Amino acid sequence: MVCLRRPPLPDRMIIETEICVVGGGPAGSAAALRLAQLGRRVCLIERQSFPRQHVGESLPPSIWPILNLLGVEETVAQAGFLRASGSILHWAGTFERRGADGDYPGLIVDRGQFDAVLLRAARAAGVEIIQPARAYRPMRDRSVWEIPVRTDTEALQVQARILLDAAGRQAGLGRRFRPASQPLLALYANWQVPPGFGPQARVEAGKSHWYWGALLPGGVVNAMVFVEPESCTGLSPADRRDLYLNLLAQSTLLSPCLEQRRIGPVRRVDATSRTDVTPPARDLLRVGEASFSVDALSSQGVQLAMGQAVQAAAVINTLLDTPEHSELALTFYADRQFERVQTHAALSADFYARQHAVSPSPFWAERAHPLDWLKSPRTVHSPEILRNDLALTLSSKTRLITSGVQVAAHIEPGLVLKHPNLQRPVANLEGASLGLLLQRLHWPQNASKIVACWSDTLDAERASRILDWLWHHRILIPATDRA
Repeated sequence: MVCLRRPPLPDRMIIETEICVVGGGPAGSAAALRLAQLGRRVCLIERQSFPRQHVGESLPPSIWPILNLLGVEETVAQAGFLRASGSILHWAGTFERRGADGDYPGLIVDRGQFDAVLLRAARAAGVEIIQPARAYRPMRDRSVWEIPVRTDTEALQVQARILLDAAGRQAGLGRRFRPASQPLLALYANWQVPPGFGPQARVEAGKSHWYWGALLPGGVVNAMVFVEPESCTGLSPADRRDLYLNLLAQSTLLSPCLEQRRIGPVRRVDATSRTDVTPPARDLLRVGEASFSVDALSSQGVQLAMGQAVQAAAVINTLLDTPEHSELALTFYADRQFERVQTHAALSADFYARQHAVSPSPFWAERAHPLDWLKSPRTVHSPEILRNDLALTLSSKTRLITSGVQVAAHIEPGLVLKHPNLQRPVANLEGASLGLLLQRLHWPQNASKIVACWSDTLDAERASRILDWLWHHRILIPATDRA
């Protein structure tokens, strides 16, 4: 959220809307688009003209269901972005080629062009776009937000019931970020394409740094080096450039770039993972990097931000349509944010730990485990195959509680299953309510009778898979263990 002093805005035009989104990146545009699809009046303020300069981005195949939900799957497919045919890794002392999984490829996109595609879709869906424009400090006036806005030609004021902060990492509006990783800085530049440089993203570990590189639409390679920020403290732009070039020369996968022409300067960007710890409110939510960021190793930052944006739209729709469920919806939103950060902190730590096993550098040691406040309890799974005649009962650690569940375009009360072995509460599995299934059982009960009990709503194969899942996660345990 831009945090500037309110300027004098004489004779300003007033725009009244339900929701004002500040920021037109993937999270802001996706949320605005989804809200418009749900019939909401939305105004989006973006300070830059598009397409804007931005680093390249690798999007995993799992981005496609989100694009499909937003109705932009075909547009993105035809936008000329590169299909990522897997990746090449030089990590933990070994080379590894990973192929693209499933029917859909990953994408390597120019973020400036990708953001423009989403913003155009939002405009086509009815979102009022004010761009380029600068939003100044919003003020609450009873039940309405007043957001002063200035474009190159006029002064405006947007009045909205709900404010969605999608303005990236900029400070403002009471945000309180907490580090979710050790500090990390990315140095990067674009290069002419070296011979033989294919569409696979390249990831490589160095001594106390790591590399990411990919071919971008437009025929350039984006090569990044992730380092300790302290290594750049006090360096002039020329010194940072030299550091970047020297580190790039040490890379096996990306050093061929040095034989080509560099396009533009060497830039830097903060790559530290962070999460905002201010709770969502009935009239203010944050989305994307205004809410959280994850380690670049996951290559899932954009996907996570867009997935959160879709959830934000459902939460806002709930706040406006069924205010009696507001607390449930806001708790749901806060819990999902923490789970994303916690899950990806663990995934990144595991990847760093692989390199630490072959390199004693403090850079790897410090990142080989999540920060203390993000560590998950150790989970215990059952390694045994479930026997049909084994008497089962519900683990004493299992809880069935009422919590917020996303149902289409709203957050509604639902029965969810909680257990220490689950990363998050689970409401449904394979389209069935776990809570309702478990409530129908009497303990102890053997596996074959459980499948028979569920036969009126589930076929035997699906019932067996759900039962195996409950057994594997030790939600169902041998009756003798409970005793």
